[in-house]
Amino acid sequence: MSEIGGIGFTETLTGLNSSVKTENMLKHARASIFNSPEPSRSIVDDTQQSIAQYAAELKSRLKDSVPNLSDKFLQEVVEMARELKFSPEDLLALMYHESGGWNPASICKGKNGKILYGGLIQMNQTSLNQVKTKYAKELGLNPNITMQQYLKLPREKQLKYVEGYLKLMIDYCKLDKKDKITAGELWGMIKSPKRTRNRDMNFLTRTGNHIAKIKQKIFNDESRHLNIAKA
Repeated sequence: MSEIGGIGFTETLTGLNSSVKTENMLKHARASIFNSPEPSRSIVDDTQQSIAQYAAELKSRLKDSVPNLSDKFLQEVVEMARELKFSPEDLLALMYHESGGWNPASICKGKNGKILYGGLIQMNQTSLNQVKTKYAKELGLNPNITMQQYLKLPREKQLKYVEGYLKLMIDYCKLDKKDKITAGELWGMIKSPKRTRNRDMNFLTRTGNHIAKIKQKIFNDESRHLNIAKA
């Protein structure tokens, strides 16, 4: 769930040296939805496979218990990962957690019943406004889309707004575009961009531990006993 407001964002993430806890959390999530705790290769490092081939491999590794994902959706995840330099497995794990199983209509409401966050990565209205304003032409987004309309989009179309958000956050967090984005950085950009930019170790530790506990409740017990090592 992203926490963004105003010209910048009220909350935000951490960096390379402080991302171990968050990376471990993502590996727990990844192990829960994939048949193996680690991807067989990284799309960032291995470009020999076509996007379609890599997406097909991802689909074959997804457990039968998770929602069915279209080939188009998985291909677009892989394509985005290749362009922005992160692991497609990490993004899939994040979206699975944030939206309760890649549910594009997933929402979080406030006490007054107003929608605070929604969609695959739980963006708020401010985030959506910034994304559609900056990337409408580049990514083919609807510049007039409302949150209600956004939540009705299928995964494949909503993913373009996710891409726009991540591009905004890469710039905001001042990540080196020449380097691969770690799992911790990817999670941080969505959870709390400001703390990511500020390299907040305490935030990453707390968030990583909290999310790991949530994963243990949601996913199979096997993920608890994995020998997790830093990527």
